Amino acid sequence: MLDLFYKGGPLMYPLLLGSILMVAIIIERACHFIGTGENRRVFDQVSGYIKNREFDKAEGIIQGEKSPVFILIKEALNMRGSSKEEIENLLSIRGDRILRQLSKNLHLLELIGKIAPMIGLLGTVLGMVEAFQKVSFMKSIVNPSLLASGIWEALITTVAGLFVGIPALIGYHLYSNRMKAVAFSMKHYSEEILAIMEKVND
Repeated sequence: MLDLFYKGGPLMYPLLLGSILMVAIIIERACHFIGTGENRRVFDQVSGYIKNREFDKAEGIIQGEKSPVFILIKEALNMRGSSKEEIENLLSIRGDRILRQLSKNLHLLELIGKIAPMIGLLGTVLGMVEAFQKVSFMKSIVNPSLLASGIWEALITTVAGLFVGIPALIGYHLYSNRMKAVAFSMKHYSEEILAIMEKVND
C-alpha cells in the first residue's frame, strides 16, 4: 500500500490530507446530527398539555430533548406572554442559528469532493507527461512494458482522487438533505405549536 502511495507522486500528499479531513468532518458532523429527529409521540404529549394550559408539564417533557424542533418549542413556551409576531421572529432567528451550526464545515466536505478528483487527474496527466518524455529520449526500440508501467503508475492519483472525492460528495449530499428535513420539521412543528398557543390564549 505504501509502495503505491509513493509511486503516485507528490500529489498523493494533498489527497491524503483531504481524506483525513473528510473522515474527520463526516464523524464530527454525524455527532451533531444525532438527535436532530423529531419524536411525534412526545410532540403530541406537549401539544396536549399546551391545549390544557399545563405549560409546566409541557416544558418538563421536552427539558432533556436536544432536537431542534423541541428547542424551538421551548423558546415559544418561554415567550408565551409575548405577541405572535415577536415569537415568530425569535423562532426564525433561533432556527437560522441552528441551521448554521448544522451546516458548519459542510462547504469543506463539498470542496474536497469536487477538488480531490481534479488533483488526481492532474497527477495522472503529469505522470503521463513524464512517462512519454522518458520514451521520447530513448533512441532504441521502446519496450511497451516500460510505457505501460509509467501509465499505470500515473493513474494511481486518479484512483486515489476518486476514492477521496466520492465519499466526500456522498457525505455532503446526505447531510444537506438531512438539513433540509430538519428545516422543514422546525417550520412545520413550530407553526403547529404557535397555532395551538394562539387558540389557548384566545
